[in-house]
Amino acid sequence: MPAIEASSGVESIITPCIRLQFSWMGEHWKHELISDGGCQAIPRIWSVEGQIKREGPGEAASPAFERIKMTRDRPGVAVAHLSGRSEQRRIEGTFTVEEKPDGVVIDVAVTHSPAEAGETFCVTYLVEASDGELKVGEAATITFHHPETQLVFEALGSTRVEAEEAGMGTIRLRATSEPDTAGESHTFHYRWRWVQAPAHQVWDRTA
Repeated sequence: MPAIEASSGVESIITPCIRLQFSWMGEHWKHELISDGGCQAIPRIWSVEGQIKREGPGEAASPAFERIKMTRDRPGVAVAHLSGRSEQRRIEGTFTVEEKPDGVVIDVAVTHSPAEAGETFCVTYLVEASDGELKVGEAATITFHHPETQLVFEALGSTRVEAEEAGMGTIRLRATSEPDTAGESHTFHYRWRWVQAPAHQVWDRTA
């Protein structure tokens, strides 16, 4: 069963193989996936808040959550509930961590409201890893393989995931919502899955 651990400025959901850790950065909660026990091969992964500068104006990287509450949902499941505001938009995030016989699943749902018509929304991570067989600019499942385990970053529903090299030995991963044409409250979903499965040590994509 996932354990919930809290100390000054740090709140975590801990499983035998992977830890979902939230750290208070003075204005928002940043989160990381950290190897524990059975998944030491998984690289460091952390959320990126603020703005990403590309060729044009900066764009939001991830929502800045200001409040957090940890709960137990049912046996084998723990949940982190987060909320905040961005430019007067209310944002809520739910991170559901479930232990399964062959690994751990972290389901994430992010709701933002009110939203402007045609607006997209995203969550951004950096991963310490070489690009390996990574194909940039396509929406698909992204998988990190290791001889005994694999970690999968995947979109659910109309959400899409994408990846690109970010320099300094890192890969930028993003989960992005489809444009919301109705201009109403909008939820997008993505998932991290750690499973015990023989494979190869690369980041790649599977359609």
